[in-house]
Amino acid sequence: MKNLIKIIPVKSDKVVPIISDGEFIQNVSDYMSKNDFPQKSIDNIIQNSVDVFSQCVKPIEQNKSNTGIIIGKVQSGKTSNFIALMAMAFDNGYKITIVLGGNKNILLAQNKQRINDSFNLDSSKLVILDTNTNSDIINEREIERFIRRGVKVIIVGLKHYKHIDKIAEVFSSLYLRNQTTLIIDDEGDQATLNTKKYSKKETFPSAIYNSVKRLREKLNKHTFVSVTATPQANMLIDSFDILSPDFGQLIEPSLDYCGLADFHSAINEDNYVNVIPEAEPSIFDISGMPASYEKAMAMFFVSNGIRKYRGDYGNHAILFHPSVQMTGHEIVRNKVQELLDFWQLKADLPEDIAFGSLRKILTAAYNEYKDGSVVVPKYSELEPFIIDSIRGCSSVMVCNSNTDASENSRHYKTNIFVGGNMVERGLTIKGLAITYLIRRAKGVSNVDNTEQRARWFGYKRDYLDICRVFTTKQIKKDFNNIYEHDEALWDTIQKHLKAGKEFKDIPRVFLNNSKLLRLTRANVAREARCEYWQIRQQDSLIMDAQVEKNNLALLESLKQTYVDKCKIYKFGAYNHFYVEDVEYKKLVEMVLSKFSFPSQCNFDQKFFSNLAEIFRLVKESPLIDVVFMRYDNLDIGFRSIDSNGNIETGLMIGHTNNYVGDRKIPDCKANTMQLQVHMIKPKGSNVDYFSPCFALYLPPRLSEKISKFVKRGEVI
Repeated sequence: MKNLIKIIPVKSDKVVPIISDGEFIQNVSDYMSKNDFPQKSIDNIIQNSVDVFSQCVKPIEQNKSNTGIIIGKVQSGKTSNFIALMAMAFDNGYKITIVLGGNKNILLAQNKQRINDSFNLDSSKLVILDTNTNSDIINEREIERFIRRGVKVIIVGLKHYKHIDKIAEVFSSLYLRNQTTLIIDDEGDQATLNTKKYSKKETFPSAIYNSVKRLREKLNKHTFVSVTATPQANMLIDSFDILSPDFGQLIEPSLDYCGLADFHSAINEDNYVNVIPEAEPSIFDISGMPASYEKAMAMFFVSNGIRKYRGDYGNHAILFHPSVQMTGHEIVRNKVQELLDFWQLKADLPEDIAFGSLRKILTAAYNEYKDGSVVVPKYSELEPFIIDSIRGCSSVMVCNSNTDASENSRHYKTNIFVGGNMVERGLTIKGLAITYLIRRAKGVSNVDNTEQRARWFGYKRDYLDICRVFTTKQIKKDFNNIYEHDEALWDTIQKHLKAGKEFKDIPRVFLNNSKLLRLTRANVAREARCEYWQIRQQDSLIMDAQVEKNNLALLESLKQTYVDKCKIYKFGAYNHFYVEDVEYKKLVEMVLSKFSFPSQCNFDQKFFSNLAEIFRLVKESPLIDVVFMRYDNLDIGFRSIDSNGNIETGLMIGHTNNYVGDRKIPDCKANTMQLQVHMIKPKGSNVDYFSPCFALYLPPRLSEKISKFVKRGEVI
C-alpha cells in the first residue's frame, strides 16, 4: 500500500505525525485487496481516513471533544471508509471505538460481521463486541481489563436507548473516561437526531438522542463522526446542537459508481426509468398481475441472460418495493411467486408449444433492450441463457423487519426480493438490476428518505446498460429533483471546504425545486423556502452611534471605490445618489459582510451571504445599483421607532403629486437589482444622528430562481 503520512499541527507545543501504514490499516487494506477493490480505490479510502482523522481529537490533547460528518453517496461503500477511519485511529493511539450500527438487528449483525472480516485480527490484539450477543462482557471491569492488556476494543451497538445506555455504563471509571474514543454513527441522519425537537406535547429530547448525549458527556476525550449519504437533517439542525458537525468530509466514489447522475439526470433518466402507466390497476386491487410487473420480470430474466452471454455470471437481482405494510409484501410475493412458478414450468420444456406464449413476452423485453441501444446478440442465441436464469432463480424472498432474506439469497445467483423499510437503509442487494418502486408518501415526501430507497445505485458500470427502474411518474420526477438538489449540495460543500471555510460556516441554503419534497423530517429540523420578495424593507435599526459611524464608513468607502460609477438622478421633488452596476458579490465582500445589523432584524449578514450563495449555485453574477435615497434632504428621514428599535412606519415613501414613490424607483432599470439606503432618525428622541437602513429590490427573473431554494429556520 502506498505510504501516506501527514504531519498535522495541533494546539500543542508538539507535532503529531499521522501513521497511515500501521498494522490495523494494513489489515483493512489487505481485506479490500482480497475483495477486488482496485488499488486506486484503496489508496483513496486510506487518504480519506487520513483527512478525517487529521480533524479528530488526538490522544495528546486533554479534555476535548468534537463532531464530524462523513458524506458519501447511497450504496457507494461508506462502510469501507469508516472502517478505515477506525483502523487509522487504532494505529494512532486510540484504544476504543464505538459503532452505532443501525436500528435493526439485521443491520447490527451485518455491520459487526463486516468489521470483523475487515480487521481479521485475533483477540490478543482486537476484540469486537456487540450489545446483542456480548452484553455480559460489555461492562467497566472487562473493557478496562482488555485496554490494560493492550487489546483494542470495538463495541457495536444497536441504535436503541437501552443499548446506548449499556455502552455508557462502561465509562464509569476515570481510567476509561480518559481514553481517547472514536464514536461512529452509521446512517447518522437517522434515529440519533432529536426527533422531539419540535414536539408540542413533549419538550424533552427523544430517547436515543438523550442516550447519545449521556454517552458523550461521560467521555473526556472523543470524536463523534456521523456517516451518511443524506446529510440534510445534520446540516439543518441548530448549529449549537451536540450533533451538529464541526468538520466534514466528502467521500467521492470511484468511476465505477452509478448513482443519481447516471439514473436520474435529465439526459439519462429516460434510458433507465420506465414509467408505470397511471391508468394501470394496482396489484392490490385486482386478482391477476398488472402488465408492468410482468414486463419487469421479463426484463429481469432477459437482462440476466445478456450478462451471462457476455460472460458475467455475477449476482443478479430484482426488487419489488410496493408498500410499507407487511401484508402488502405477502400479497406481492404470492402473486410474483405464482408467475415465477408458471414461467419455470414452461422453461423446463422450451420445445413444447406452450413455451411460445412465454417466448413472446421475453422477446418483447429483448426488443426493448435492443431498441434502447443495448448491444445484444440475436434472440435465438440469447434464449438459452435466459432459460437458464429462469430455471436457476430463487423463490421470491421477503426482506422486512420480520424476515431476513439475505441468508437464503446466498445460495442463488439470481434472486427476487420483495421489501419495505429494511431495504431503505444500509442493506445492500447484490447485483440489483431491476427495481420496481411504487411506494411514496401521500403529499409531501422527504428528500433523505426517498433517496435512501435507491438501492439500485452502486458499483455496476459493467452492466449499467441493462439496469432499469420501474416507477411512477411522480417518483421519477422526485428523483430528478433530488439529483439537482444533490449536485448543488455537493458543489456547495466542496467549494467552501476547498476555500478553507469551517463546516459550521457553510451556508445552509439548499436547492429544492419541488413543492412536493422537503429535505428531511419536520420533527427533526425545519426548513423555509427562500422568499426574497421583490422589495424588502429593513424593519429595525441599531441605536448606537459608534455602530452607525462604522456602517456609514463602509458605505462611504463604496462611493470612493466606485467614484466613476456615481451619478445623481432627479425624481420629481427628490434627488437620489446612485452607485451603478456594482457586482453583487463585491458589494457583499466590501460592505454587507461587515455591516452591523440589529440582533432581531429581517436583514443580517447571513441574509446577504445566502443570497450570494444562491447566485453562485444558479451561475448568476448580477449587478446591483446602490441608491442613497434623498441624499441631500435628510429631513425626510424621521420615522416612528419603538423602544426595541423596530421601525413602525416603514422606510419607503409613497407617491405624491410631485414624486412617483420609492417603490417605483427600480422601474427605470427593472432588470437590475437595487439596494436603497434610507437615512433614518427616530421621531421625538434625543438621537442626533441618522442611521442607514436598507430596502432591497430583486428583479422578477432572479426572484423566480431564488424561490427554488430552501434554508434552515425561518423564512428569509
